[in-house]
Amino acid sequence: MKLGISTASFFNRVQTESSFDILRQMRVDTTEVFLNTYSEYEKPFVDALIPRRGNIRVHSVHCIGTQFEPQLFNANARVRGDAEILFRKVCYAGFMLGAKFYTFHGPVRLKKRDNDFEYQKLGNRINQLIEIAQSYGMNLSYENVYWTYASFPEYFKQLLKVCPRLYTTLDVKQAVLSGYDPIKFMDAMGDRISTVHLCDVDKQDKTALPGKGKVNFEKIFRELDRLGLNVTALLEAYSRDYTDINELKDSYDYLEKVWARVKSR
Repeated sequence: MKLGISTASFFNRVQTESSFDILRQMRVDTTEVFLNTYSEYEKPFVDALIPRRGNIRVHSVHCIGTQFEPQLFNANARVRGDAEILFRKVCYAGFMLGAKFYTFHGPVRLKKRDNDFEYQKLGNRINQLIEIAQSYGMNLSYENVYWTYASFPEYFKQLLKVCPRLYTTLDVKQAVLSGYDPIKFMDAMGDRISTVHLCDVDKQDKTALPGKGKVNFEKIFRELDRLGLNVTALLEAYSRDYTDINELKDSYDYLEKVWARVKSR
């Protein structure tokens, strides 16, 4: 397992293009680049990021999925087509930054519904998106998020039957907010996990820096180690959960110590 920090952790504090300098100052060499808005999907912006990346390894790219990802599943072909234009731009960004994975949210839950998904229909569309991503040298990695379709472990178990080339992203805090032990999602995702997002949750179910809440990260790391998965685990914090960059670095150091403890056993 490789540890890093997502640039999403700097949202509203540091512009995307300046995130690499902060990571270097923190002596962090692995990241997920979070693209915040439409202008950041454009080729001139992405191309300008490349020299600023330097020696930072970009594992994956992510974006605010609600801006277009649900529309990729719209029944209207024109709506889908417009969304695909943006999807391709993010895939281009990932390719140019050297990433191998696109962290994906997919459709959202706009109202209460039973978990009666048409997995074959959903899977057919996701397989089309996988084809597009792979044409850019990217892999689609579907993340569990409590306010999307992907809010329960069985969703992944069923979808992976239809989409054998799909990868997954385990988001620890999202699992907890969905009401599940993250290990349940890990079991459902199996060996398709490419990425893990690390954020804590306190007793009031509010997000917190790892080490400041109730999540047992040692248990999660032990399970990842037992499975022998070659994943990248990224601290993905909310900027509201810390007041100083040093607090973020302290949380990263905490995760490194937990991982070292697991590996030493």
